[in-house]
Amino acid sequence: MRISPFGKKLLVLYVDRDGDIRDVTGIETPIVGRDANLKAAMDFILKVPDEADANALFAAIKLYDELLREGFECELATVAGLREGGVKADMKIAEEVDKVLEKYDVDGIIFVSDGASDERVIPILQARVPIVSVNRVLVKQVRGLEDTYSLFIKYWRDLAGNPRYSLYFLGLPGIFLVVLAVLITIGYAHYAGIALLLIIGLTMIAKGFNLDKRLSHSWSTAPVLFFGSFITVIIFIVAFYLGASAVVSAINKEPSLANMFNAGVLVGIFLLNPKNHSPIAYDVTTIDLMVIALVILLIARGLHKHLSERQKIWHEAVSAMFCLLLRQPLVEMSLLLLDPQRSPLVFATWMAATVIITVTLTAFFIAYERLKR
Repeated sequence: MRISPFGKKLLVLYVDRDGDIRDVTGIETPIVGRDANLKAAMDFILKVPDEADANALFAAIKLYDELLREGFECELATVAGLREGGVKADMKIAEEVDKVLEKYDVDGIIFVSDGASDERVIPILQARVPIVSVNRVLVKQVRGLEDTYSLFIKYWRDLAGNPRYSLYFLGLPGIFLVVLAVLITIGYAHYAGIALLLIIGLTMIAKGFNLDKRLSHSWSTAPVLFFGSFITVIIFIVAFYLGASAVVSAINKEPSLANMFNAGVLVGIFLLNPKNHSPIAYDVTTIDLMVIALVILLIARGLHKHLSERQKIWHEAVSAMFCLLLRQPLVEMSLLLLDPQRSPLVFATWMAATVIITVTLTAFFIAYERLKR
């Protein structure tokens, strides 16, 4: 028997990174041996005749037969990853390759794949056994109009069913088209570029900070806290909008306010939202909305801890009381910023009362817990 240039034995290895063969046929991988791989290929192509993986697996079997006829000593194996791809798929492929190499001592691998995505695992294989050759199998297709249409429909369905790609190729363009239609309807089509940049930017932020995974984890583990946080964010956005609108309105009426020396006045307007810029007349302030948002978040957090049977819920109760008490000192601070001639005594009194009550409640609960022990 002829010896290969890289050692005594070669391994013809087909890699199915997305795990289609295993998912369709139900055959567990790794699949070792010609008969087992031929059975898997026949079963797979009968169920999904237009899939490239089956053609690539037949190509691996054909290459294995040719090597045997030429006198090479070799073995045939198929390994598979996971449909979601990524690190988990690569780790599964590495685990299955190790299983194959434990049974068969090979000195070189002939790598067979049906696309560039499968070839991402080449460094994993090279870390174990040298790769003799890489064979990519390309399926020939008829270029007729009818076949092109059918192929487009097939890829469209595959794309819609794959969450890894549907978000970027279907979800984001769909959002942009809806926003564009709304902008055209209301006569603001010239803002389409800004809307596109906004959608792309928000998507990059969400993916960069894994916000989608964090929100999904938060929803599954703490739904009460999730809803509380969601409501808190909405109220904060409304509060910021009201405060910013008050500042812009004040600057439009008095352009002299747009000066760094009037920063305190602008902060007071932002927090208090005074009517007609009168520091005495005001209804719902930015401060009120911020306090309400924080109290809702603390209540949701306390309910979550109660449902999780955790101790020290009094932390949230004291914090909520502190937020409610802090409302009046912040109002007095805003009045001072709007009117520097105002006496700070009222502000100091409210601030001292807030600190004393909060410290007293905290000391009471700490003493109560120690007495219980």
